[in-house]
Amino acid sequence: MSNKTGGSSLQISQADASELSNALADARRQLAAEVKMRRDVIKPIEQALRALKNPHDNAVALYEASVALDRPPEGLAWPKEYDTTVKSLRALADAQLSELEFTFARDLRAAFKEKGITLAGSPTKLIADLFVIEPDLRKKQVHITFSRQPVTAKKIKLDVAQVLAAYERTRREICERKVDLNGLIAELFEAYQRLLKLSGKNIGARVGIVECYRELVLVRQPLSFRRAPSRQSFVDYPKTHFVYDMLELRRKNRLTHEGHRLNLGTATIEVTGDSTRAIFLATGATEGQFIKDIYFISEKRK
Repeated sequence: MSNKTGGSSLQISQADASELSNALADARRQLAAEVKMRRDVIKPIEQALRALKNPHDNAVALYEASVALDRPPEGLAWPKEYDTTVKSLRALADAQLSELEFTFARDLRAAFKEKGITLAGSPTKLIADLFVIEPDLRKKQVHITFSRQPVTAKKIKLDVAQVLAAYERTRREICERKVDLNGLIAELFEAYQRLLKLSGKNIGARVGIVECYRELVLVRQPLSFRRAPSRQSFVDYPKTHFVYDMLELRRKNRLTHEGHRLNLGTATIEVTGDSTRAIFLATGATEGQFIKDIYFISEKRK
């Protein structure tokens, strides 16, 4: 009898122990989740506290902390003035960033001036000839574009010397190439004729500028690539180069080939945002048009 009772007590205690173990495991998981949430909030608070020792120099860190604190996790108890404090922190960060943007732009203007280049525009959107330079302090980088196209594959750090070097390099690559404009208009006409032949159309018909640009890239390939296509023999013709060359053709009025004159068809509103159907052809740093079609017409028809 006593052995049976002892066995039954053992089974009951094991069942109770298992139930308690599961309950404690659930409590541990819940508390661990809360600890992680609190830790995720404390980290940006500590970042903000460090940044507040010198808000001007640490404006970016202050901004990052304010953004993180502006999205607190649900399920935690917060001090009464938390929302007000975070809003004040964000306002301070934005003000300090504005000052830092002005300072960075001032230093950038001075560096460019030493090279004989005048930077126009606002601190967040500087203009250098045909290029737009946009410092983004929040992301700690600078964007340089030409005709709304990025001109560098790599990120440019928030460093005056690096920005100047990137600008000079891309300007050389895009604007200082030796281009035979007469040869270019002949190649463009050939690309146009190829597309007409494929579609069964006649001279004067419109073709998509994107398709014509792609065909032009093939027309410009050397004989070695045509004989044996390979990555090593392929000669790239970036879109930024094409856009600049189109600008030069118009600037220097080299738009005619063998009695046929190049024309451009502007894009409609619904097409302008579609890079597969239109290309923005710049006439200045921020000026230009979205072009959808190109076509050649005989000058005799004019």
